[in-house]
Amino acid sequence: MLSPAGYNLLIADTRGGSNPLDYADRRRADGLIALDGAIPADALVRGGRGGSPPPTVLACEWIEGLQAPRVRIDNAAAAELAIAHLAGLGHRRIGHVQGPPGNVLTQTRQMGVEQALAARGLEVRGDWFLPGDFSYASGQRAARAWLELTDRPTALFCASDAMACGLMGELQRRGVKLPDDLSVVGFDGIELAAHLAPALATIRQPRREIGRTAARALLDLLASEATLPLSDQVLPVEFLSGGSAGPA
Repeated sequence: MLSPAGYNLLIADTRGGSNPLDYADRRRADGLIALDGAIPADALVRGGRGGSPPPTVLACEWIEGLQAPRVRIDNAAAAELAIAHLAGLGHRRIGHVQGPPGNVLTQTRQMGVEQALAARGLEVRGDWFLPGDFSYASGQRAARAWLELTDRPTALFCASDAMACGLMGELQRRGVKLPDDLSVVGFDGIELAAHLAPALATIRQPRREIGRTAARALLDLLASEATLPLSDQVLPVEFLSGGSAGPA
């Protein structure tokens, strides 16, 4: 969408060795699509290298205090959808594998989990909230943490598919049967999820549509002489059934 409009797309890792905030300068970039909610708002407001900041659109994650159009999903509602599915299967002992601390997606998805459990009169137990960081390796660590529990939940909702995949693989290597011994639901809808055995039940977020919508929003900003009204576009998610989640 950006290329046909005459723009080149440069992708920079905000946690890599280079400083992508160098491009937060109208002399180096016509516009920015930011996907990292940990970027300080003032860094984008003041611009990089002392220049004026380019128009910015926030996608997936968002930055508190930054007045910019947002394109996202309702992460709390999506997490509630996962818990509702597990509760509908009869699970009353439901745990959660969290994302990285301080991340806005981690916080809102966990909020959705806690709200969904409380609304159904189910216990919210701190020892059933296992730490993670969205990676496969942290899913493996969560699997080992689940095995070490003397009083285990019968279902786990993972805040990312990567963690769910790592968790399932580690448990299966240790002889745990899914979903007989544990039901698992992920989040993202990555392609790998459908190729697991059993297939991963997950919340699919529309990644391509988020990208296209963010690109359209940025093009609108670039084409406008005046400042456009701030928008917060919330796109729908979809629950994908999979054999990893079964009756309690």
